[in-house]
Amino acid sequence: MTEALLEWIRAHGPVGVFAFIAIENLGIPWPTSLAFLVAIDLVRQGQMTFLAAVGLCTLAHLAGSIVSYAIGCAGDTALMRRLKNGSGLRHALEWLDRWYERHGDATVFGARLIGQVRPWASYATGFGEVRLAPFLVWTTLGSALQAMAALKLAELGFVAWDAFPRLRTAGVIIIAAVFWGAFIYAAWRFIRERRRSSNRSQADR
Repeated sequence: MTEALLEWIRAHGPVGVFAFIAIENLGIPWPTSLAFLVAIDLVRQGQMTFLAAVGLCTLAHLAGSIVSYAIGCAGDTALMRRLKNGSGLRHALEWLDRWYERHGDATVFGARLIGQVRPWASYATGFGEVRLAPFLVWTTLGSALQAMAALKLAELGFVAWDAFPRLRTAGVIIIAAVFWGAFIYAAWRFIRERRRSSNRSQADR
């Protein structure tokens, strides 16, 4: 599956990178590291500059986040109630409540830097009635910093790949184990939360 996603992004170039990152910000739990790998590969091939790659990834984050924010701003809709049944948005809302009391609107910036919170942060921000202007400013700044760091890590990955060919197989195995381990853990948590939600609903009846 990972290889198929990577090939899809490669086939679509900058558009694929943009779409992949934007959709992740709608709460789709897939590995955006693949998009950053393709983006930095485009930089290495001279098809775009590093700053252009940072701008592309930042805009992709912002595009997906704006959609999520708008859905959150709509309030207690059927979609939001369904999303809140999952652990992702619920944890983001809890995190946002705690940090907003301490840091105000700057909480939006911090949310862009935390992997488990980022895909759900904009839903939570909109639902928490954070104003649009601070949301756009802090989301853009946080997304730019996160994109720059992720691209730099991807760049270092390519350097290590070229410098240590004997370690490539081990590296691929480790990365695959980490990704699929995280995916299985997320799936297990999702199933567990759904069961708990279902049990609570039956108990309420």
